Amino acid sequence: MEGTWGIITNYFIVEEFEVHGDTTIFYVQPLGDVKNSFLKVYEYLKQYGLTVYLRSFKDRLRLIIMPKPRVKPSKTYINIALLILTIATTTFVGYNLSIPLFEVGLMSNPFIGALSFSIAIMMIIGLHELGHKLAAGRWNIQTSPPYFIPVPFFLGTLGAVIVNKETPPNRDALYDLGAAGPILGFIVSILFAFIGISMSYLIPRAEAPMERIVFYPTPILFELITGIMLKIPKDHILIMHPVAFASWVGMIITMLNLMPAGSLDGGHVARALFGGRKHQIISIIIAWITFLIGYPLMAMIMLLFSLYPHPGPLDDFSKLTTSRKLLALPLFAILYLCGVPGWIR
Repeated sequence: MEGTWGIITNYFIVEEFEVHGDTTIFYVQPLGDVKNSFLKVYEYLKQYGLTVYLRSFKDRLRLIIMPKPRVKPSKTYINIALLILTIATTTFVGYNLSIPLFEVGLMSNPFIGALSFSIAIMMIIGLHELGHKLAAGRWNIQTSPPYFIPVPFFLGTLGAVIVNKETPPNRDALYDLGAAGPILGFIVSILFAFIGISMSYLIPRAEAPMERIVFYPTPILFELITGIMLKIPKDHILIMHPVAFASWVGMIITMLNLMPAGSLDGGHVARALFGGRKHQIISIIIAWITFLIGYPLMAMIMLLFSLYPHPGPLDDFSKLTTSRKLLALPLFAILYLCGVPGWIR
């Protein structure tokens, strides 16, 4: 208690305190910048197995100190097994995408198409999760390794998740955790769009095996990149190489993840920007919009998440930095560019 009292009084004026079992509540006034003062207290107490919350309560600031929840070690063999399975399922899906191209003479080897799809989609998803991991490392937040989700049909995977084992210390950290993954995944999706479109097949419409072709609505950015790279005559059709399809998937994943709802990446950003109550209202609205644009399952998941308030950061009093507020505009642009024209413009 003496060490705790000492570190708190270095950065805050203590007006009074209460003890409730293992929890101590200090009513305080900051001596300097609130955000930095809280971080100093947080970093000190973390060494001793304690966690601290900063909350506004009836126009007063409260530091709430309690034992830090026990962090369970990750069972990395599960992550490795899921990674191997996801490589297998994405390769299987890539093979199924390549077989029609091989049968009509567009692709010489379906196994190369299978591997190229798997490599592209795994890199897009993996680097998305790496973005989250780097942001967590920047804030010294413990996370699990990525859990890849294998699915033996359609895309071969439902993406991956990283479990945060600690609560972000402030809104800046929460924002960074949400924004870093989509930004990195977006950049890699653009790279594979250029590669995939250059490998795709421009053929006369009359020669196209229309009964074997599945038409997907293309994201705005995908259309822009295609327009930059190719001049498609009206009587021709572009058939996507599996790598181009992986880029398409990456853009759709980025769009859905950036939706400002619940605990999605965009939800973390919105929670950091607007606070708890506004975020919950926005989440419900976004779930309805997601349903209207054609993602009913995703909308249901968002709505379920929206029923429970986002826990927010440890310091929910300090404001977001101006630079991060400004970054919200490029993030919205990424969300828009990864959307499908017929739905959102």
